[in-house]
Amino acid sequence: MNRARLLPSHLLGTRGSTSSRQAEPTYGLGDPGRPATMPTLLIADFDNSGSVTSPDGTDPLSNRFAEVAHAFAVVARRGADHELGAVVHFDTPTSSDVGPLPITRRGLRALRSGLRVPPDGRGTSALAPSVHRAGEIAEAYPDHQATLVVLSDFLLTDTEPAVTLSDLAAFPGQVHAVVLGVRMPAGVLNERITVTHVGRDDPPGAVARALFHSLTTYRPGSSAHHAAGDPGASSQRRMLWIPQRGGRSRRTVIDRTQ
Repeated sequence: MNRARLLPSHLLGTRGSTSSRQAEPTYGLGDPGRPATMPTLLIADFDNSGSVTSPDGTDPLSNRFAEVAHAFAVVARRGADHELGAVVHFDTPTSSDVGPLPITRRGLRALRSGLRVPPDGRGTSALAPSVHRAGEIAEAYPDHQATLVVLSDFLLTDTEPAVTLSDLAAFPGQVHAVVLGVRMPAGVLNERITVTHVGRDDPPGAVARALFHSLTTYRPGSSAHHAAGDPGASSQRRMLWIPQRGGRSRRTVIDRTQ
């Protein structure tokens, strides 16, 4: 069975690359608007397991890091000190966990340093540690409107995945699941979780647009540019996990355009 892969974007880099000399993206994200009127906090949470980073994975070239960096950069051009960003990884704590830091030109360089596969990571597929860490970060900033964006194929190896997904839904703020690849993990994501699916046929910039959407949620005057026919930007998928014998699962996707 062939595993779905993201289309190569124009933000190519080596595994874990954070080079600033990458080609300029050919896609637009839209107007980031003005700084939010209230303090905000966005936490980007990355899955670096083999099913994502391997040659047959959903993001073997680490394009997700380059596209997330671009989304941060567009907002940082008009950022403010009360708008914070953080980066965590499934393997947390790692040397690539960064922030919270202002999403400004000054804070952008440090945020970018976390956008790589952690050199001291194990490539775990367990979501729970990063969800707990994200909750700790949000609780340390109670005056900020928090958003957690999880970028993963959701092929989880948590001992109790239902508990982990319940904890994800209970995060003290908005939750956005950016699902990499076509095949989905088992279970039902809570209704309060926004889901964007990035599949094999999506154009470059689908990941960047997904994060940009969450970054600009509270910013007045913001608007997103979506490519025609870009399901990653315009469609929400509810993921239904159907457990089967032997610990395996059949995965069903229900599309819901918003």
